[in-house]
Amino acid sequence: MKDRLDMLYRQIDSLIIEHKFTEAKETLSTMEPADIGEMLVDAPPSRRVLIFRILQKDLAIDVFEYMEGPEREELLDSFTEREAAEIIEEMSDDDRTALLDELPAKTVKKLMQHLSPEERKIANRLLNYPPDSAGRIMTAEYIGLKASMTAMEALQHIRREARSKETIYTCFVMDSERKLKGVVNLEDIILAQAETPVSDIMDDDPVFVATVTDQEKLAQIISRYDLHVLPVVDKEGRLVGIVTFDDVLDILEEEATEDFERMAGIQPVDDGYLETGLLSLVKKRLPWLVICILAQAISASVLRRYSLTIESVVALTFFIPLLIGTGGNTGTQSATLIIRGMTLGDISVKDLGFIFFRESMAAILLGVPLGVLAIGRAYMLGTGPEVAVVVALALVSVIMIGNLSGVLLPFIARAVKIDPAVMSGPFITTVVDVMGLLVYFEIARLVLRVG
Repeated sequence: MKDRLDMLYRQIDSLIIEHKFTEAKETLSTMEPADIGEMLVDAPPSRRVLIFRILQKDLAIDVFEYMEGPEREELLDSFTEREAAEIIEEMSDDDRTALLDELPAKTVKKLMQHLSPEERKIANRLLNYPPDSAGRIMTAEYIGLKASMTAMEALQHIRREARSKETIYTCFVMDSERKLKGVVNLEDIILAQAETPVSDIMDDDPVFVATVTDQEKLAQIISRYDLHVLPVVDKEGRLVGIVTFDDVLDILEEEATEDFERMAGIQPVDDGYLETGLLSLVKKRLPWLVICILAQAISASVLRRYSLTIESVVALTFFIPLLIGTGGNTGTQSATLIIRGMTLGDISVKDLGFIFFRESMAAILLGVPLGVLAIGRAYMLGTGPEVAVVVALALVSVIMIGNLSGVLLPFIARAVKIDPAVMSGPFITTVVDVMGLLVYFEIARLVLRVG
């Protein structure tokens, strides 16, 4: 794909150098907007502007919607305010809202002044919804029908409105006060008899969300019910917009990326790796590393507390990396499974007791074979049977601690309104390290009767 785009770019670039703009325009018209957008991102700024300006207007709008990051803002800066407003005017409501969110407030204010009164009203309404809510990403470009319409009247209405709407395959039935009454598929309208009332073929119990519904919850609903489009209503039950599945794909990608970064102990990065400055990357990564260093001071205190035990049986130190590494890994594994279940809506607080039992059994089943391996390792190092028993018992205990910590910490995070993903990675590893060392040396003290 990358090689094909590079070849097309070289072809278009050579046409532009030869001033064959018509041929370049025709070549671009045969390409997909997403491919042109990717090509423009990689192009030099001056060439990016020139290529964009020779695009057909409708294609230019689609390409602009697909572009992201600083390249899109640089392109916007190359236009006059009126040119920029014309592009933004034609963008879909949800994409326009996402763009305005990224721009400085002063720029947004200027652009809004050039929008038509109707589009300005829609933009202001969407921008006033809470961040990460359904209202922020919905679009008002839907087909609205009246329950009293016949199938023929509905088809005629769809034909008139189709070109300016996000989707026509699912239509929404409202009453005179615009309250959502049902949904009906275009296929059912086409197949119905001409005089059949829309109310007879619609689903009068549609799935919907409120404008303040969190985007992650919205994505779960669309995935659960396998929907292509989801209606959004205000607090009075009036239909104000729709969210389509392509918007949800963006949400899922964004949420998955954020969770991945948080689980690695990184504050979410807004732009791509190469687009993010070095100092910004350092700032994103430094806080958790500082916290881990401070937390490891507790581990040092634990080792100091059991210094007599360590001096009496130096062989105990051979297995510290094994124990803390295994405990941290099992804790991260457990937390990852729990966080995924929470994200998908498969796990809730009422399942906590069963999950604790399940993870306890898993810890035993994991601990027994790993404990046998630890005993073998202890004999290979010639530490004697007592130390081998201590290591095996400690390993099973550490795995149990890791599993249960991986379950409990995400639930605690959600209870205090923190992203559960924060409780994975470095944080849970540090917690399990400290608790694992305490358990290890206590078992050693009791079994070996030292310290």
